Amino acid sequence: MNQPSNRRKLAFWLLIGMISVIFVEVPAGSTMFPFFTLWGVLVVLPLYLLHSVFLVTVIFRFGRCNFWTLYSAGTLFGMYEAYITKVLWTSFRPEGPFVTVSGIAVFETIILVLFLHPLLAFVVPMFFTETLCTSSSEIAQGLPTRAQRFVRWHPALAIGLLMALLGLMQFVNSPSVLKSFLSGAGNSLVLGLALLWWRRTGGASYSLRELLPGPKGLRIFGILLLCFYVFWGFAIKPKSIPAVWPGQLTIWLIYVGLGWVFFRCLRRSAPAPLSSSEAPLAPVPLYTFSWRGFVLACVLASGVTTFARLLLFPFVPVQIICMFTFFVVAGLALLAGLLIHLRQPAG
Repeated sequence: MNQPSNRRKLAFWLLIGMISVIFVEVPAGSTMFPFFTLWGVLVVLPLYLLHSVFLVTVIFRFGRCNFWTLYSAGTLFGMYEAYITKVLWTSFRPEGPFVTVSGIAVFETIILVLFLHPLLAFVVPMFFTETLCTSSSEIAQGLPTRAQRFVRWHPALAIGLLMALLGLMQFVNSPSVLKSFLSGAGNSLVLGLALLWWRRTGGASYSLRELLPGPKGLRIFGILLLCFYVFWGFAIKPKSIPAVWPGQLTIWLIYVGLGWVFFRCLRRSAPAPLSSSEAPLAPVPLYTFSWRGFVLACVLASGVTTFARLLLFPFVPVQIICMFTFFVVAGLALLAGLLIHLRQPAG
């Protein structure tokens, strides 16, 4: 089969960024209209595109794709909330951090670095990107066995619960019912049109590996990502960068720890060399795309956020407490699972 052209790859990388933004920035209410504002198109979309493409390419180039390797890469993704947004120091709350230890906002770091970005900005979007846009299924095959079985046996329930969660997340920060509806409908329409073009032009006939950058492209993405950090690190609230101690040194130590864990995960996932009699097997898709499923998922997410904003807004404090608690507990549980994974025998 012909290899994808550079233009085809560029379009795919753009789709990765779009899907990543839709799964975290839109539900969180941080950027409700990423495809309709200059800030969304010029800052938010490139931020998620560069991180997602760079990290998933590193994983596929140096190892086999599995959940814990993806998750550990996602924690590094979430660390942009330090030097770019400064949230790990200043908090996303106007009142400031709930608890500060060694200069960093503890609960905000747990939520953003251990839960939201690893899962909703990276693992889940990459799973859907491969399912919606490619012929391969390596990410799905790398999921934990129980997760694979649940999604395979109850796909409607699994996706429905996810869409409902995304819808419930947004209404807390939504300024009005109308904007909730327009956010869900407008972003779904843009993504749907992009997917329609991609699939109609044969993009889904390629595997994820074929559409990722090669060695030269990976280096270019690394340089662009570094430049992005340097520019926006000074352009966005530079006065919020704290002194080396406390504050920056703590972030450096977290970077070292998460980087070491990611390196360990990559080494554990490195494929064993094939013998001369073996040939690599093409991954068989476990889940298939359907327009009916896509439309129903978009309608559910848009409907939940709209009706939640209309009917449940008086109970926002209750939801904030529930979701805050869930995100913190889930983030700590995932970190524990990652460390347990590293202690188990490889393979």
